[in-house]
Amino acid sequence: MKKLPRHIRDNAARFFRAEEGAAVVEFAIMLPLMFAVFALIAEGGRLFWSFQNVITGVRDTTRHISRIAPSDLCASSPSASISDFTYTASGELSALSTGNIAVSLDALSLECVGAANEYRVSPVPVAVVTAKLSITELPFSPLFHLVGASAFTTFETTVTDRGRVFGP
Repeated sequence: MKKLPRHIRDNAARFFRAEEGAAVVEFAIMLPLMFAVFALIAEGGRLFWSFQNVITGVRDTTRHISRIAPSDLCASSPSASISDFTYTASGELSALSTGNIAVSLDALSLECVGAANEYRVSPVPVAVVTAKLSITELPFSPLFHLVGASAFTTFETTVTDRGRVFGP
């Protein structure tokens, strides 16, 4: 095997000793990871904010239903049914929806807690509101491809709250 000419060996050695571009190379290596961290922070904050809004909305809807529904829902002949308030609950929860965030009423049900004559109003009516949260088209999801993760298309969860029905 022929030896390389001296000037080529000297140039190669000088090239490997030089460190002028090391910072640029390190930055180029870390850039995708920095993008992924930024996307994770932005998406996490957005998901947290949306989830907190839905929790607050479900809690407020449950409180509203517990104040407008009659307290005799668990009686043998109630003056109304819990299903009479589905439209109200659905309207309150759908008002939280935006373009990519859908909030809908999943279920509005009634639990009768306690035995007869255990409390002043026995059994006690408890309204149960369950909402479904769907978040689609996460804006930063393509950035997760940079670090090998799959893009998230939809995030779905349910939120449930219970409240004793006091009546008007």
